[in-house]
Amino acid sequence: MQTARLVQLILIISFVISPLKIAAQDVNVSKLIGIKLETAISKLGKPSHQDRSNKDMECVFYKSQTHQIILVANKSGIYQAEGMKFYNSKESSLKLLESILKESLEAGYTVDTVNASEYKIDRKGAEANVMLLENPSSKKFEVRIKANSRQD
Repeated sequence: MQTARLVQLILIISFVISPLKIAAQDVNVSKLIGIKLETAISKLGKPSHQDRSNKDMECVFYKSQTHQIILVANKSGIYQAEGMKFYNSKESSLKLLESILKESLEAGYTVDTVNASEYKIDRKGAEANVMLLENPSSKKFEVRIKANSRQD
């Protein structure tokens, strides 16, 4: 009886903790450019899917109901990344957008406004686009960041 309850408790805890780690993932993938893929995986947790059959282009994917992250790397590190987070309200999505821009400035990026809902950020060795998109059919909002390494 005690063993059955213990197993049940462990299963409940594992189902609660595992999604919390995924839900808490940060979609500001610009800070992952240039780091080793193994380092990113240790920070983000186990990916939903991965294709690591080609060392010149390893891809890992994270996905939940609220976000997605895609990382592309070679032996030198991550050279392309995309993060998306979905919201039901514009206010919540604006908070994330502002947070990404503030964090980027603090990390040494320059921020250039493309329009009211799109920004270019760049620093030596990396650049990214940060966008706030509205899906008119679903009435949901998405904050998307696409980052790439570059040769300076």
